[in-house]
Amino acid sequence: MAGTPANSIRLGMTAGFSGPTKALAIELYRGAMACFDQHNRQIGPDDRPVELLVANDDYEPGPAIENTVRFLTRDKVLALFSQLGTPTVSRVLPVLRAYADQGARLFFPVTGLEASRMPPYVRYTYNLRASYRQEIEALVDHFTSQGMTRIAICHQADAFGRSGWDGAHRALSRRGLSLCGEATFARTATVAGDMLPQAKVLAACNPQAILLVGAGPACTAIIRDLRRAGLTATVGVVSFAGGDILLRQLAAVDGSRDLGLERNLVLSQVTPDWRDDTLPAARDYRQALAAFGSRLPPPGGWDPEATREGSAVGFEGYLNARLLLAVLAAMPDPGDRTGLDQAAAAIGQIDIGIGRPVSLTGLTHQALDVVYLSTAAESRLLPLRITMATVED
Repeated sequence: MAGTPANSIRLGMTAGFSGPTKALAIELYRGAMACFDQHNRQIGPDDRPVELLVANDDYEPGPAIENTVRFLTRDKVLALFSQLGTPTVSRVLPVLRAYADQGARLFFPVTGLEASRMPPYVRYTYNLRASYRQEIEALVDHFTSQGMTRIAICHQADAFGRSGWDGAHRALSRRGLSLCGEATFARTATVAGDMLPQAKVLAACNPQAILLVGAGPACTAIIRDLRRAGLTATVGVVSFAGGDILLRQLAAVDGSRDLGLERNLVLSQVTPDWRDDTLPAARDYRQALAAFGSRLPPPGGWDPEATREGSAVGFEGYLNARLLLAVLAAMPDPGDRTGLDQAAAAIGQIDIGIGRPVSLTGLTHQALDVVYLSTAAESRLLPLRITMATVED
């Protein structure tokens, strides 16, 4: 943050500000920065402002590791914050373990990866969002409650996709079902990519529902080509596709709405509706976003598609920052990493303005076990169902 005093509390964020997660990373950054900017403008002269250091990793593990090590060793950040994506976070977790004696901690990564919620890595990681197993469980529960039993999956061919596949296998097995078909796609797939081969593979089992696990651009291409291939199955999309961002991308490839790409979509989200005026955090998020505007752009600059009003992932970034500020406020010395665990436990059950208390003291260090399902119309998410998603190992 330009102009931040030398006594600032430094945090480090690495994310894919280029590549398939560009729009997602920008919105996540914007939501978090709006919260930190709001905080810095409200604190007293003796309080320490928060400074967010940001680096681009192109949604690739190698650069994410390099950025993380630099944050911890050269930049001396207090904590790592809101790292984006399963392929990157899964490779950063061993780095946290390697620097455990220096108090390395990662707060609120944007991934539903199970490894960050289980030993040995859970001790170094704190999560806000529900896991991918929980998101998939909520989607499968919704599908089967509607009488759907022929369920297929199309997923990214990496750790993220495998996590989704594992969640689907577990959720269906609990109901005496199995996947009727599956297809994969590359992590680097774009909107322009040809997904008709995947659509044909999925069509072979005549699915009633298809689970979609991937980044937004690839999900856009798959939904487009599923409909071009004549499949009318309900498509369930996990949160990493971006929610509002995905809907804007679908509108861009179906401007005349001839394909009806919003029809028969169910999107899982890990935060409540950012437009809900009954939630203090949603109101605060929109106000903070308006005040922050387009100052302090992220690596690579702003993306016009990612800076219209708010978004689900932007709200997640805001809530991540809001909860971390509560942890920082509980630290006797906010410059000492070794006090982070004690502070995270000390906040107990806390109200961050989303209609339910959250806590970081559970075995999984996870604040929320809630999955919010939505449908879509006119490029907007429409709340459908809220699920307290519990899963069994």
